Amino acid sequence: MTLGEHLDPDLIPDRAELLIIVASEEDARALAPLGRPGASDEPVRPVLVATGPDPLGVDAALDDLDAPAGRLLILDGPAEGWAEEAARLVVRLDALVAGEPPAGVVVRGGSEAALAAARCAVAVGVPLLHLPVPAADGRAAATGAAIAGLAAWQSSPEGGLPYPTEIDLLVHRRLTPAGARPRHAGDPNVVRMPAGRARSSLSA
Repeated sequence: MTLGEHLDPDLIPDRAELLIIVASEEDARALAPLGRPGASDEPVRPVLVATGPDPLGVDAALDDLDAPAGRLLILDGPAEGWAEEAARLVVRLDALVAGEPPAGVVVRGGSEAALAAARCAVAVGVPLLHLPVPAADGRAAATGAAIAGLAAWQSSPEGGLPYPTEIDLLVHRRLTPAGARPRHAGDPNVVRMPAGRARSSLSA
């Protein structure tokens, strides 16, 4: 099944969005190539989502990497511990994913934001792609394993969704260092924002 067959064409005026969850400055450095202009014939339009415990820092890092975020999810004040952070992220990400279901969701590693987005994607039936990375600690390793399990279940006979091959190919092609493509200011996917642009949050 292709992305075109999976999605309702009446709900997609142009190319459907592929949400890329960026939860840290490390994620920003790794995933920035996905936010830069790509080929016009790509089946989806990658959109970087700056989130995590410091979404403004992630957003600034993406700007510095010439890969501006398309969404900015701000928590309601600082979270006291990972559990509160996770709970708030689930509410924000569920509103984002379920409100206008994208073509897919891409998460990296084992952050709380990645797990929240993965759970929301699986609940809504949106294709999920997990990019594993070496874990910094036991909790990140366990969270990453949980995300990998969700992604594997989704494309199993019980989950019922095909493996998101087109998304996988697009993501890995863009993230491959060799053959980097030039960026053009006239490309319609390039977003030029003034340095003091207003930052909006997504309300659940």
